Amino acid sequence: MHYQGSKVPLSEKSERFKSAGIPSRRAWGQTRYAAVSSRRQQPEEKKFSFKMLTPGKMFNRASKPEVKPVSTTYAFYRPGATAVADLPIVNERADKPFWGTGKLDTPAFSEKEHIWKMPAVHPNRLKPLVWVTVITFLVLAGWWAQRRATVALQDAAGLKLAKVIVEGAHYLTQDEVLKTADLTLGVSMFKVSLEDLNQKLSKLSWVDRVFVERRLPSSILISVRERKPVALLDNGILYGVDKEGRMLNHSDALLNEDLPLISGVRFGAEAVGTTLAAQTLKPALDFFTFIGKKDPVLAHDVSEVNLSDADSLRVTFINGVQVTFNDTVSETDLKRMALVLADLNEKGKKAGTMDFRYRDMAFVRTR
Repeated sequence: MHYQGSKVPLSEKSERFKSAGIPSRRAWGQTRYAAVSSRRQQPEEKKFSFKMLTPGKMFNRASKPEVKPVSTTYAFYRPGATAVADLPIVNERADKPFWGTGKLDTPAFSEKEHIWKMPAVHPNRLKPLVWVTVITFLVLAGWWAQRRATVALQDAAGLKLAKVIVEGAHYLTQDEVLKTADLTLGVSMFKVSLEDLNQKLSKLSWVDRVFVERRLPSSILISVRERKPVALLDNGILYGVDKEGRMLNHSDALLNEDLPLISGVRFGAEAVGTTLAAQTLKPALDFFTFIGKKDPVLAHDVSEVNLSDADSLRVTFINGVQVTFNDTVSETDLKRMALVLADLNEKGKKAGTMDFRYRDMAFVRTR
């Protein structure tokens, strides 16, 4: 009997086959070796003898009838003797189980690795929906824990607001800052919203930027950076004006400032804290910027700029000289004024008023 290309049941290895005249394993191997050698020399007879020795099996794999798998419990495989076509194939792309582990099975031949191997034992895997559920649960648990920790800190003894520190206020008073902040002493430190506090203080006209800091265990720091006024605006009440034309609320500190005055402009209370009057104030502000770059000493002597006439600037200096320019002052105008003053000084005279609105002509009145 020849077992090439087939599975050999273990029952055929019993003693009753030996007594029936079946050759020993060694003798059978020698016979098989001689048969294989003869088939190598006669390739045509290999095909004929194969069909004769294994009736019912065709050499062409496509026409080979389906073979029912033998029970894995009683199957025995001879590596090298059993045809690869008859072996169970390990499916490398088989779906792995979502739950549980793979079970141990009989060895099989892997076409990918070209080796005999045991089926892999796959670890546990969760379905995507289960992963989403687990992650969602963890996120909600973290959020809940954070909320509980925040509540615990808010109720902790000793973390109560006891002091508010104000820094950087010069034109603003500390009382104005505290009134706008509207903080209640004794409240929990963690119930004070720094963002809301920042928004409240930013509405003050003098505030350029504000920094709010929580200083545990019981203090809030408010640091203010104020706007810098470049002129004063007289409207019955003294206001400040910054370089952008924003009108700043009245402050007692403005009375001590050595700043030029802008007069001849009327505005309503709604313009305070805004830039609504910036276009009207622009000629005076441009004049301050221009003369500050060209002659800082002369700029320091400017006392007042009157804007009552929309087409001209009437500038008064601290020595009492009043000079009228067009609404836009040029470098030529400053040079002409310097020449006139030098000429009057040589003659021992003092200028009272000067008018440079006309080309190549200046009207001067002495005093």
